[in-house]
Amino acid sequence: MVIITLLHTIIEKAGAVALLMSEEASVDAKMLGMAAKATLATMLLVLWQGASGISGLGYTFGNMDLASSHGHSGELAFVVAIVIAVLVVKSKTDSSQLKGMAFGLAGMLFIQIGFGYMMPSMPWMGMFHAMMALGIMSHATILWYQLSKTSSQ
Repeated sequence: MVIITLLHTIIEKAGAVALLMSEEASVDAKMLGMAAKATLATMLLVLWQGASGISGLGYTFGNMDLASSHGHSGELAFVVAIVIAVLVVKSKTDSSQLKGMAFGLAGMLFIQIGFGYMMPSMPWMGMFHAMMALGIMSHATILWYQLSKTSSQ
């Protein structure tokens, strides 16, 4: 409930609600382009998540402890996903698919962070955490493709 309120506040402060209610129907391709680039950043963060998550199993770069980097990069990916959703809404696109996928990415990352926080007390949650990462990566790839295609038109 707090996250929904927070997302609503962020979007409202960004002026997205006023933009959706305006009469103009021009889509801001620049915003969609920025959202596509932010989606690429999210995909890179998810790849880093995989590398730093595997380091917990003993595969690492030298003797580096990447556990804290794993958690922080996941939270950063969540923040970037919120920015993506705001950019898509502010672009005034009529595509409910893009809007749904943008909010879906943020929702998936929120659930993924929850799985991560549950892992110390429930180690078996790692199975869901890893499979969810694959889903997030494929979802972000499709979102990036759709955003790139829409912004170039």
